[in-house]
Amino acid sequence: MRQNLETMLMGFDQCPACEGQLKAGLQPWHLQCGRCSYEGSSLRVDIDVQGDREVLDEVLREEGLSDLRQRNFAVLAEDLAARFPQRAEGRPRLLDVGCAHGWFLQATEGHFEVVGIEPDARVADSASARGLPVRRGFFPDVLQAGEKFDVIVFNDVMEHIPDILSAMRACTAVLRPGGVVVINAPARTGVLYRVARVMARMGAPASFERLWQKGFPSPHVHYLDDGSMRAIGTRTGLSLQHARTLPSLSVKGLYARIRYDRSVSAAKAMALTAALSVLAPVMRLLPADIKVWVLQAESDPAGGMAG
Repeated sequence: MRQNLETMLMGFDQCPACEGQLKAGLQPWHLQCGRCSYEGSSLRVDIDVQGDREVLDEVLREEGLSDLRQRNFAVLAEDLAARFPQRAEGRPRLLDVGCAHGWFLQATEGHFEVVGIEPDARVADSASARGLPVRRGFFPDVLQAGEKFDVIVFNDVMEHIPDILSAMRACTAVLRPGGVVVINAPARTGVLYRVARVMARMGAPASFERLWQKGFPSPHVHYLDDGSMRAIGTRTGLSLQHARTLPSLSVKGLYARIRYDRSVSAAKAMALTAALSVLAPVMRLLPADIKVWVLQAESDPAGGMAG
């Protein structure tokens, strides 16, 4: 009964990667595929689309994430610019789904024609106020008829979308031939996630719950790895071309990153900040918890890869 309730709340009872049966995992809301390595959750996604409530401290959240994400975004922007050189007929088009504060739009607007989508009203309005081309709403609903893109990016977004297959199929429908989907997300193979799983098995689930962002307006509903991402791509008309890791911890802004969850006390945040700061040099040598997957649409048979 618990398993049936979980999968019903999640919206499906099959693994999106291999179509295997999902089963109860380490917590009542945690799900695991019985056939492959995919992990999911039944946690409820409740984004503030009206802008009338603030569960997290958004000022601390922006401060806590800014350094790490902007450094990682600079690396991704450079990679994409090399993959899609500018053309005589115009710049390649890039869509940033869940663009949040617009940092990736800023990192790529010099090379690409950029468009952002953000469903969180408060965050979308803040990015728009800075002059960034952000559409408030959900992907692909706010796209215009016939719009096509060379690059569609999900930076820390795809793990929050319950129907990942529909999202990926929507990407395939609006990609130009040879275009790519870039998924930058937490990986189940990272050291922090592996340690949190062990701790949850031992009866200390707090870190596991935080990594899944349990209690947040937009918790994680997927934890992926290379195998599950490749399989999901194959099912939706995309082929996995490249995978790489990115740094997942920055000491700068770490206290704010922990503290933007209003349920964490200042004392606990300071203790965690101190511990993680000491461990940071060692963690850089271990499997990173952030992974980037690049999946490509079929090339134009007549003209080869677009871009």
